[in-house]
Amino acid sequence: MTTPLRILLVQPAWDGLGYRRKIKVDERAIHPLTLGVVAALSDPHEVHLVDEARDPVPMSARGFDVVGFSVNTFNAPRAYALADRFRAEGVPVVLGGPHTSLMTDECLKHADSVVIGDAEDTWPRLLDDLAARRLQPRYVSQPANALAMPAPRRDLFRRDSRRVAWCQMSRGCTNPCRFCYLQYMPRSGMRLRPPGAVVDELRALPQSIILFVDDNVFCAADYAREVLRAITPLGKRWWIQAPTTIHEDPALIPLMAQSGCYAVSIGFQTASNLTNRNEHILQNHVEQYGALVRELHRRGILVDGTFMFGFDGDDRGTFDATGDLIARLGLDTYTFYFLTPYPGTQYFAQFEREGRILDRDWSRFDWDHVVVRPLQMSAGELREGVRRLTVRLDRGYFLRTALRHLPIHARSWASPGLMGLLLSTSWSYWRSPILRD
Repeated sequence: MTTPLRILLVQPAWDGLGYRRKIKVDERAIHPLTLGVVAALSDPHEVHLVDEARDPVPMSARGFDVVGFSVNTFNAPRAYALADRFRAEGVPVVLGGPHTSLMTDECLKHADSVVIGDAEDTWPRLLDDLAARRLQPRYVSQPANALAMPAPRRDLFRRDSRRVAWCQMSRGCTNPCRFCYLQYMPRSGMRLRPPGAVVDELRALPQSIILFVDDNVFCAADYAREVLRAITPLGKRWWIQAPTTIHEDPALIPLMAQSGCYAVSIGFQTASNLTNRNEHILQNHVEQYGALVRELHRRGILVDGTFMFGFDGDDRGTFDATGDLIARLGLDTYTFYFLTPYPGTQYFAQFEREGRILDRDWSRFDWDHVVVRPLQMSAGELREGVRRLTVRLDRGYFLRTALRHLPIHARSWASPGLMGLLLSTSWSYWRSPILRD
């Protein structure tokens, strides 16, 4: 029998932990879900997991047989620094995550091997090769439509971050938005977990509040309806990202409410249909936003609207137009981002050809910094426009909206855990800066 390997899995911290105003849970509390799945795929080997947002990374990796990092573009510089340190000790380093698929050659400068795409069909093979001393530089995922994702090793997560649970039903999205990196992954489209696996995982969780991390499960409408019907008896309260098209199926939003949905984040992105078309956000039609929000509110579901600034169609009037739209829709909360093309994508290459990339420090590619020069204003005007809009909306907006939607909030009062979560997200918002340096 092969001697079990000692594996160190690291979620590197990123500068975004000093995040600006977003109506989200504290990002330090987010479970390292991906590494929890990788840990579950590592049986029978010994796994140690470090989430640098909560705990320090060991100064030395001596004693481990391999160190694995989950790498997004914004934490790549930190991952590289740690990887270089551990490789200097002679410990093999593996990088995985979206950034390895986008910037494979760059990642290989800091790693002995990279995982490109999903881990389910690559990580077990990589560990077998490592144990046999035949580690390959690249492991490219070729997954099937069915997502054979095990339940993550939640026993490895810190206990003080267990008020809510992060879960996943699917991976992928079929929308063609130009700014999104998903279309550049090795396996585009949707990968779906068996509904029974989702139900079993949720049933085993003691938490009553679930935050789904799916990119867009509603692209697989039949599957989404099947899972929602199956989880209804569990009595969980849950949040998810949702597209603007969910109201096109008259049965879907009632089913979401019945199965425990208390809030959604919707990527409205812009107040301009012309920008929607030019940026291939083809699922969005501004004139339909109002009916969607009214239906969600009618069913007792809170709505966080996310908006992006810096598109080529944006000008100095975009900020007031967006503020007017938010007020007109009566959104419960709003979250603002700066346009951020991912390196390694055709979208990034376009800005690069035009000489409009302002920064190559990947840690700033976190949607919180201006990293591209806008077409119809300066970078400073873009940043100042978002600041002014935030100040304008902060003046009493949330209080007025909460009073208007009191019947919706009243449903949360029956759940002390959910009310506590909503209050904590509000506190996280108010204690954070409007913008980051």
